[in-house]
Amino acid sequence: MSRSSSVEPSAAVGSDGHHSLMGARGRWANAGALWLAALGAVFLVASMAVLVGSPGWGYDFEAYYVAALRLARGDGVYQPWTLAEAFRPGPYGLYLYAPPLAIAFLPLTALSLSTATALWVAVRIVLLGVACALMPVSRPIRLATFAAAAFSSAVLSDLHLGNVSVVVACLSVFVWRWLDRPQGSAALALCLSVRPTMGLVCVSWLLRRRLRPVIWTAIAGVALVAITLPFVGLQGYRDYLTVLSHVSEVTGVANNLDLGSTVLRMGGAPIAATVALFLGYAVGIGAMLLSLRRDRELNYVVTLGASLLLAPLLWDHYLASLIIPAAFLAQRGRSWGVLLPLLAWAPPPLLSLLVVASTVLPFLAHDPIALARDPDDSPPAKKRAPSGAVPVPEPVPATWT
Repeated sequence: MSRSSSVEPSAAVGSDGHHSLMGARGRWANAGALWLAALGAVFLVASMAVLVGSPGWGYDFEAYYVAALRLARGDGVYQPWTLAEAFRPGPYGLYLYAPPLAIAFLPLTALSLSTATALWVAVRIVLLGVACALMPVSRPIRLATFAAAAFSSAVLSDLHLGNVSVVVACLSVFVWRWLDRPQGSAALALCLSVRPTMGLVCVSWLLRRRLRPVIWTAIAGVALVAITLPFVGLQGYRDYLTVLSHVSEVTGVANNLDLGSTVLRMGGAPIAATVALFLGYAVGIGAMLLSLRRDRELNYVVTLGASLLLAPLLWDHYLASLIIPAAFLAQRGRSWGVLLPLLAWAPPPLLSLLVVASTVLPFLAHDPIALARDPDDSPPAKKRAPSGAVPVPEPVPATWT
């Protein structure tokens, strides 16, 4: 069978997690994964309780909250200075997202900032659990992935700052679970409103000649704009495009982890930073193109990593999306993959390389057809049929649901 087989990995592996991280051969038991997940949940809640009021607490959330307040007062979503001239990202209170995010936060403006911040933390902890619970992998791997995410510095950073990276990771899981289906396309449209580089997924669909999910994404995107027009009008979206056009000199911005910025922080010359930046782009695009030769699920996971490499700003909490390649690798027989989120604790100069690794490591995943074989990965023995008997074809793995 060719690499482009349409059989999905989750279908081939099966719901019992055979050949996965928690399967036989002395790997973690289901009960162990459950305990780790419970410990992770307790750790998340306790960590956030300790961090309340600490420096940076709700730093990004306040920008969304204040943008919603401006909208509620009848003012524009965006700060006047971001509409007036070019600026470097990073200042306190900067709102860079499309209007739907500010509109979504309108109900929270009825609460005090401190109460709204705490509620936003709780919502994202729940969304992290939902994301792991809906992953198209075996139950033990879902639990182990949640545990790894709970102890990941990327997730902790996102929860602490009040950012939307956990939300993006959750929506990305929805796309994965309902890949090439209307539900997944709708989730991608929401993703695009906060992470435009996720549009690379649509590019990969077009290259695979999968027009329907692209059309569904476009329809969902148009519907999202139509729903939000009564709140901001067309001017709100024109302002959004203006703000994006004014973002400049992102390479070298403090805490930007892209390859170019990393080279600059390590004392490299600007030309070396430019080379590193475009090398990252080349790796991302090249990996996405190469993944077109593999199954659609691997293609999606690789493209997700490539979208991070192509992002002009790569904050540490963006690595919350590592839960997807982590679970994917573990389900495909690479047990160590589930540890990827924990590597976000690496020193900042190494985090851009971690994103590169998360983009290319999915190629090491076992073929889904091979995983459907016996535990020793050997072809099933062929039995001689009785004389005159009608040969019975081997069963085809069922599609994962």
